[in-house]
Amino acid sequence: SGSFQFNIALFALTGFIPSKHGTMGACLSSGSAEDRAAAKASKELEKAMNKQFEVDNAKVKLLLLGAGESGKSTVFKQMRVLFGAPLSDDEKQQITPVVYNNTITSMKILCTETKSMGYDGDVVAKEKLDFLLGLDDQCEINEEIGVAIKELWTDPGVLQTWKRRAEFQIVESVKYYFNEIERIMKDDYVATQQDMLLARVRTSGIVTEKYVIDGVDFEMYDVGGQRNERKKWIHCFDDVTAVIFVAALSEYDQSLFEDATANRMTEAVDLFGEICNNKIFETSSMILFLNKKDLYEEKVKVVHIGDQPAFANFDGKLGDDDYYDKGIQYFLDMFLAENNNEERQIYSHATCATDSKNVEIVFNSCKDIIMRKNMEEMGM
Repeated sequence: SGSFQFNIALFALTGFIPSKHGTMGACLSSGSAEDRAAAKASKELEKAMNKQFEVDNAKVKLLLLGAGESGKSTVFKQMRVLFGAPLSDDEKQQITPVVYNNTITSMKILCTETKSMGYDGDVVAKEKLDFLLGLDDQCEINEEIGVAIKELWTDPGVLQTWKRRAEFQIVESVKYYFNEIERIMKDDYVATQQDMLLARVRTSGIVTEKYVIDGVDFEMYDVGGQRNERKKWIHCFDDVTAVIFVAALSEYDQSLFEDATANRMTEAVDLFGEICNNKIFETSSMILFLNKKDLYEEKVKVVHIGDQPAFANFDGKLGDDDYYDKGIQYFLDMFLAENNNEERQIYSHATCATDSKNVEIVFNSCKDIIMRKNMEEMGM
C-alpha cells in the first residue's frame, strides 16, 4: 500500500505513473528513458517532502485556549494587529454591522434586566427604553437610535442594573461602545481597529492565522471556548509549541453563559487543570494569561472576592492598598495548584487583551520562551 500511495503522490506531482520496475530508493532494472524519468521524479518528490518536513518542524505553533468570554479571541485579534496585515477597507465594512449588533443587543439586555430587577420605576427615559426594546437586533445605528442609547447609558435606573451585571449575561467591555455612541451613530461611521478588537462574535470551530515574526513562521489557532466546543479541540493539537491559556480575572463573581450555576473563575481553573495535565500537551510550553486586568481593577474596588462562596478563604480586605495584587496572586496560586508535574514551569502574565501595547510587551517576553522550546524540539 505504501508503494501505491507513493505512486498516487508522484502522479499528483508530475502527472507520471512509474512503471512496475521503479520504486523510491531502488536501483532500476531498466535503463529506459521512462525509468530514468521515474527515478528523477522520485528523488525530487523525496527532496520536496524532506524540505516540507523541515519547514513544518521550524514553524512555531501556538494554541489559544480558555473558557468562553475569557478574551482569548481578542488576544488572537491583537496578534493580527501587531504582526499581521492592517485592516482592509472591506474588513472594516464587515466589522461595522457587528459593532451595531453588539451595541444594540447589549443595551436591550440592560433594558430587559432593568424591568425584571424592578428598576424601571427609576428610569427617567422610559420612552427611550420602550423604543429600544422594540428594535430589531440587526438595525444600523442612526442618530435616533444613538441618542436613545446615550440617554439610557446615563439613566439612573439603567445604571443601577449595570452595577448588578454579574447577575446576568452581558459582555462587560460593551461599555466602550456605549461611551463611543456619538461616533458610532454618525452616517459615515466605519469601524476602527479598536472597535474590531472589542467586537464580539462567539468563536465556533478552529480559526488559524499565520505570521512571520523575527524571520520565524508562526501559526496561531483560536478555538471555541464554550463547553460544547471543547471536544473539537484536543486531538488536533498534539504538536503545538506552546499553549496560551487565557482566563478572565474580572469574572470571579460571574456565572457561565451556558450554565448559570457555575462560577466562571472556577470553571477556568478546572479547565486549566485538564489542559495542563493532558498528555497531548506534556511537551508544550504552558503560558497563562490572567486577562481583563483593567476590568478586574475596577471591580475589586467594590466587589469583595471573599464574598463569592468559591473564594470564601480569600483573606484580603476591600480597600487595602495591596488588595489588587493580593487578589491576582490568590487566583494565580489556584491555577498553579492544578499542575501535577513538578518539573513543568507555568509562565504567567496579567494582561489586558484590548491594550495593544500591553499585549506586545507580554508577547515579546513570551516569545523567547517559545523560541527556545522550538529550537529544543529541532535538536538545536
